[in-house]
Formats: sequence, C-alpha cells, structure tokens
Amino acid sequence: MSIERLADPPSRTAFLTTLRSNLHLSACPVDSPYSSLVSTPTAAAFSSTALLAYPTPSPLSISTSIAQFDNLPGPESLPTPVNSVAAPENTEQRAEALRLIADSVAEQRQAAAKALVLHPYSVTITVLLTGILARYCPLRVLFAISTSLIVIALAALYWVTREYPDLAARINQEWLETPQKAQGTDNNGYNGNGNNNGVKRHSKCEDPVVLVSRLGEEVIGALVLRVVKRERKAYVRAWTVQSSHRGKGIGAGLLQEGVKVAWGKGARCMGFEAGHAYSYRALPSEFNGSFDEQEARARTLLTELLAEHKREKSSR
Repeated sequence: MSIERLADPPSRTAFLTTLRSNLHLSACPVDSPYSSLVSTPTAAAFSSTALLAYPTPSPLSISTSIAQFDNLPGPESLPTPVNSVAAPENTEQRAEALRLIADSVAEQRQAAAKALVLHPYSVTITVLLTGILARYCPLRVLFAISTSLIVIALAALYWVTREYPDLAARINQEWLETPQKAQGTDNNGYNGNGNNNGVKRHSKCEDPVVLVSRLGEEVIGALVLRVVKRERKAYVRAWTVQSSHRGKGIGAGLLQEGVKVAWGKGARCMGFEAGHAYSYRALPSEFNGSFDEQEARARTLLTELLAEHKREKSSR
C-alpha cells in the first residue's frame, strides 16, 4: 500500500474541517470501526445565550432558605441541666448521696497506693535494688527476682489498704445518725474554738444535715453536717463531688450552702469532725503528704467561707 493511497483527498479534508468548526463530530473518527453511542454536545448547548436562558434565583428565595435554618435550635437554645444545691427531695436522693460518699471513701485506696508507690522513698529503694540485682545477677535470675518482688509488693499494698472497702461499706443510714471518733491519727479535730473530745461513738447525732448538688436529676455532690445546737457549732462529716465534675467549683458552692444552713440552725463555728469519713490513714505519716495537703486546703476553704458569711451578716 502506497503513501499516496493513505492520504485523504482534498474534498474529504475540507468536509471534516467544516464539521469540526460546527462541533458536530461524533466521539469517534469517521474511519474508526467503533461507533460512539453518545454524540459530542453541540456548541449551542454551551453557548452564553443558553446559559443565560436559565432563570437566576431571586433574593427573596435566598433569604427564605436562610430563614429556614434560623429556626433550627442552636447550642445556646438547647435545654441545659442546672446545678442546684438543696436537701435531698426523697429517700432515693439521700441514698444516692450516701453511695457517692462511700465511693469517694473507696477511692482513697487507689490514692493511698499511688502515694506509696510514687513516694521518693519507694522510688529510691526500687532504683537501688534494681541496680544491685542487675550488677550481680544474670538476666534470667534478675527477671525471676524482679517478678517475685513485684508480686510481694502488690500483696503488701493490698494488705495495707484493706480497710478502705470496709470503711466505705459502713457509710449508710446508721453512720449518718451516729458521730464517729477519729481513726488513725489524732490531728483531725475541730477547726475552731474548742474541740470535740469525748464524742461518744454510739451517741445519737443531734441534727444531721444532708445537702446534695444535682446536675439535672443526677446527684454529683454531697455534704453531711452535724450541728450541735447547745455548743452552737457545726461539724463536717463528709464532703465530696463526683470525680468527673471536680475542679469546677461545685464543691465550694456545696460547702458555702452548708455554711448558710448551719448558720440558720444556730451554729456560729464550723470545722471538720475528728472522725470524718476521710480521716482514716492506712499509711505511715511519712506517706500521707497528699492526704494532709487536701485536708488542709479543705479547712482553709471552710474558714474563708465562714469568715465571708460572717462579714455579710455583720454588714446588714
């Protein structure tokens, strides 16, 4: 086949040029054995006149569409639960408050274990013992001894903190009506003028006060007071906030409301009871720094709230 035979005749070339200019060619060339089922759109379909033929949306329709979204409730318009502090409305809320206090007492077991493990004394002994064993023992012997020491340490930790679950189980209605003597140390007495030495363990609590902080229908905080009217004193027996809601000022508001309630019942001094729910110390005094620091902050806050309330009363 010669080259001249493959070339297109002039008439055919002119015809194809005319078709291309009018954009009427199909997707496949004329000589292609495969024909296209979809033809190429004409230029008229994409012309400026055709695009302008479609009606543009009016400003009224745009504003109407936006107004439809304005009716949707935003985050600020959704109902949010309100935190309220008041006495329990029923026995279920009182039981829930006692359960919350019991859970906070049980949490002290983990806090005690953490304080013992992360104490500088414990860390120093662990590092020294590991270094000595690594220097004089083969790897297999080191692994076996380390595993045995870890098991022994966990067993000792479990035994030292075994009292916390029992203390948590005693937080019930009987505990609410019976003041307790201090357990463990004797430095948790009354924070004010006088003391509460001689409180009988089985004497009836004169005026137990329970306050709860609610978020919607959920009890997230609890405060238990004991008001001694003849002494005009009030003692905090338990004060806690659910762990997921701590650090938000809920506990301070709960304690502030407790100061107002105790003042209304005739108390002019307040402090923490010697045998309050968190007075037990399972560890030696050297390891109780975190517990003592938390209690010192609580006492300071109570003193500040009481002084502020006294100033408000004197200014009226």
